[in-house]
Amino acid sequence: MSASTRRSTASAAVEEASTTTAPEEPRDDDVLPDSLTDALTQASTATASALQGIGGRYLVEVLIPEFWDPAAGAVFTEEGDQQRFWKLTKRFAEGLAERLGSAQICAIYPDSGVAVMLENQWKDAPFRITSLGDRQPVSEDDEIIILAAPDPQGLASARNITEQHEENKHIIMFNPRLASWDVGVGLNVRRIRQNFLSKFLTTYSLRPIGEMGSVFRQWPHPWKVFIEDKSSPGRYLLAADCESRPAGDALDEIIDKALGKASAAQRGEGEGEGAGLFGGLTQQLGSLAGFMRSLTK
Repeated sequence: MSASTRRSTASAAVEEASTTTAPEEPRDDDVLPDSLTDALTQASTATASALQGIGGRYLVEVLIPEFWDPAAGAVFTEEGDQQRFWKLTKRFAEGLAERLGSAQICAIYPDSGVAVMLENQWKDAPFRITSLGDRQPVSEDDEIIILAAPDPQGLASARNITEQHEENKHIIMFNPRLASWDVGVGLNVRRIRQNFLSKFLTTYSLRPIGEMGSVFRQWPHPWKVFIEDKSSPGRYLLAADCESRPAGDALDEIIDKALGKASAAQRGEGEGEGAGLFGGLTQQLGSLAGFMRSLTK
């Protein structure tokens, strides 16, 4: 190779290196799922990793706005929504079966009508399908029990199954719908429900906070609260890391503080104070809602 050729090759290499885009630095929001499929994959992976010993209680929440209202629980406004909601449980259980190999899995649905319908539709499902209304929903061979979206009417049955089998089987509560805002539901029932759920280890949670943010947890990592990153469209800022589930006044304080910082930063970029606060907040709410809804696509 001649000297001129070597110089040309070296020059080309330098030019190529100078134009190569440097890899992006890791970000806190890299942990968020890119799609509904990704969320369910994360959920099954985290849960499979958390299963230890021969028993225990585990909670999985994949709550997206199309099917979930924070105040009312599951909602099905469009034709086919309920079927799509049940399909979430199928995809989660399939992911779990794939990761756990030969483990015998039983998915228990709220009532026999749903169970029969799904059993007919999902003949190739790698798990048994039963209902809370069955005389014996759990068999001796079952190793993992998935309580699939139990409703308030099924609270007593879900508790009985859990308390009876948690010492020798893994009990996974998937997208529970146990909250009820009926006037007739007394304080004692609410306390029983809360005490029941408090004993579950949350292995995965993706939960919208109205339309102003998202609470996320993937075991064994801490709980995280995210809001939109105004300086980087499509990305999200970590508002807080929490050892326990952020809720109530503590969550309100995290969101208020994070949105206040974001609004102040936006005003510093030259917008009017009133317009910056209102406009920035509106865009943040819309963007976060868009992220959660994009998971269903």
